[in-house]
Amino acid sequence: MTTIFTNANAVLVALGLAISLGAAAQTPEQSQLWETQRVQRQAEEKAKAEELARQRAARRADPMAWVRTLDPLSSGGWVFRMVGADGSWATYSTDHQLKRSGHMVTAWLRQEFPEPQRGAAGNFYRSNVQKIQYDCGKERARVMLIIYYADNNLAGSQQSEEADPKLAEWDPIVPGTQSEYAFHWNCGPAAAGGKP
Repeated sequence: MTTIFTNANAVLVALGLAISLGAAAQTPEQSQLWETQRVQRQAEEKAKAEELARQRAARRADPMAWVRTLDPLSSGGWVFRMVGADGSWATYSTDHQLKRSGHMVTAWLRQEFPEPQRGAAGNFYRSNVQKIQYDCGKERARVMLIIYYADNNLAGSQQSEEADPKLAEWDPIVPGTQSEYAFHWNCGPAAAGGKP
């Protein structure tokens, strides 16, 4: 057993020595190239961060300017509903495939984002649609299906997550949130008259 540890230690020492010699064997040209590449990466990252800050400031100043760049996708019945005050999201609803059964309503919502978002599976997306079931009597909702799209306007590659209706949990409608507005579009007095 001592021989195994001694051999393992010798291998680790040799590996460390090889790494040290490799670093020491770096030529001045390689060092200069690597430093140039590091400085260039830093400059690119700084430029990206400055551009992102500029875009965010522009969206905060006029959130609708970004919304106007989106395709309304009116063939799907999508109607613009609201935009975040900072321009970080926009929401649409549709009365296509809207289903009512007593106090239960099933409807589709569409979300658009100017910056990539990370889904539950770790993939990035810029838009999604959600099939949501509302319990108008108990003021709660649950997401039955969500489809993520890599690009805005429901374009690009897609990935979906579907909930088991027997296991899908209900979430309360929290006052003052985006979900409360969507709840009222689908369950409020105007919705009872057949409008989303």
